Amino acid sequence: MSNELTFKNDLLEALESKNANKLKEIFEVVPTIDIAEALETVDNVQSLIYIFRVVSKDYTGDLFSYMSSEQQERIIKSFSDKDLIELLENSFTDDIVDTMEEMPANVVNRILRVAPSNLRKNINTLLNYKEYTAGSLMTTEYIEMHENITVKEAISMIREKGREVETIYTLFIRDAKRTLVGTVHLDDLVFAKENDIMEDIMNRDFVTCNVNDDQEEVANMFKRYDLNAMAVVNNENKIIGIITIDDIVDIIVQEAYEDVSKLKQVGTMEEPYLKTSVWKLVKKCLPWIFALMILQIGTAAITSAFDGLIASFAVLAVFSPLILDAGGNSGGQTTTMIVRSIALDEFKKGDLKRVLWKELRVSAIIAIFVGLFAVVLTFTEMAAGVVNIQDTYGHDIWLTRLYISLLVGVTLIVTMIISRLIGCLLPFFAKMIKVDPAVMCSPFTTTIVDIVSLLTYFIIWKEVFAPLIIPGGII
Repeated sequence: MSNELTFKNDLLEALESKNANKLKEIFEVVPTIDIAEALETVDNVQSLIYIFRVVSKDYTGDLFSYMSSEQQERIIKSFSDKDLIELLENSFTDDIVDTMEEMPANVVNRILRVAPSNLRKNINTLLNYKEYTAGSLMTTEYIEMHENITVKEAISMIREKGREVETIYTLFIRDAKRTLVGTVHLDDLVFAKENDIMEDIMNRDFVTCNVNDDQEEVANMFKRYDLNAMAVVNNENKIIGIITIDDIVDIIVQEAYEDVSKLKQVGTMEEPYLKTSVWKLVKKCLPWIFALMILQIGTAAITSAFDGLIASFAVLAVFSPLILDAGGNSGGQTTTMIVRSIALDEFKKGDLKRVLWKELRVSAIIAIFVGLFAVVLTFTEMAAGVVNIQDTYGHDIWLTRLYISLLVGVTLIVTMIISRLIGCLLPFFAKMIKVDPAVMCSPFTTTIVDIVSLLTYFIIWKEVFAPLIIPGGII
């Protein structure tokens, strides 16, 4: 922490005193993302522009991509056309597109106006792809080579163009028709003989994604095949761009954040918490609270329908929270595991039956243990006087306590089996109707299971245990 504060103070002091040498030295030893975060408190746009004037262009493109959208907009508006062109030429196309997506229309128009024709074409290509697809994620800065060139020629090409592209660690090989036919890793190239042909050393068993593939599917492919870069192809198998691992890390973080937000029924936030206005936070949370309140009407309706049962035997109300919590927690556990497996693409077509059969066995074993524990727990609570029975209906007090304990235990066994099956089915149902399975997680699962748990509890009481405890059963 002290090193971080020292670095930040040195940076701000060098900026204030316009010490160009000190700034250059800091950029050479400190990661660019850390510098961008340290500059968040700098409001003077001229100070920020000074950095772009004196620091090597090898760093400023990255620095700009890590800056907040507010700082980026202020810098672009303050740049001359010449400065803006220089910045664009030292930035990767996918980073430029990411920046433009956060900018107002007048700033976007200016970027497109000053950008060189080739860059403008690439920007427009990426902007026209559907959001959250491989096309919107890819970059057009990569090295592709003809399959008939030699290793020596390939190395010369890397030396000539390597600094201008996103990665040199994976090279993409095409034929005369620009069809992707293979890939070559840099280490294979380095250890090959100079006169070897790329066709002879390339890997023909490569992985690609289609330009319209969802970004989450692409991220799963990177994980499955342990990739550093992947070619993006069109429907004719022509390479039109690449995606690199740094983009995938961003996607994994983004998808994880979205899943956690949906898990807790909070809309995805586009800005950091402290920069989000109070009313935006209210709008993110309030609709879900209303929706869950409406769902809870089902619980209220069941309680009302069985109010005669509760009135006739008040101790039912004492143990209902135990039933609800156990059922909701159990269903939530299952849903979380299934959603995770769906997100990791572990299930194939037709796996639902296998999953249900496995979950049925798991839930039955868990339910039996929980049910037996609940019998002991509730009986002990009543025996210790924690829960008092007001009316034994002529039975021995110990027998009444046993009946009530068995009621809770049996209900939990049935409830936990049902709740875990519901928690298992909901994510598959969501996927079937093309809704993100994370949406079906807690608290939606909990709310649905609450309704089922209460219904089960009161039905078992009415049909099984009430006739045993109350003479003549329920009136």
